[in-house]
Amino acid sequence: MAELPPVVESQALRRAQRRVVARVGFFGHGVIYIAAMILLLVLNIAATPDNLWFFWPMLAWLPALFGHGVFALGPGLRAIERWTDREYEREIARMTARSEKRVDGAGGE
Repeated sequence: MAELPPVVESQALRRAQRRVVARVGFFGHGVIYIAAMILLLVLNIAATPDNLWFFWPMLAWLPALFGHGVFALGPGLRAIERWTDREYEREIARMTARSEKRVDGAGGE
């Protein structure tokens, strides 16, 4: 493996840690979802067995779980990282241009 500059290596480590945290958060969300749905099913069957309503909260929660999964496991987090990189590069270019204008303006007087 090629040797990377320390700044690049630390940035890669931070990104990898963010991805792991996002994935762990998604799996935790899934475990809570399953536990809550089991609890609602038990409550529904115990309280009103003739009227099954537990699937309504289950269906309502699914879009949030799906969105979290897309963000944590899909391209969501990497897209945000690319977006952040582009904005960072733009800001560096702006700051560099401003400092060059100041230097040119101060030297011309």
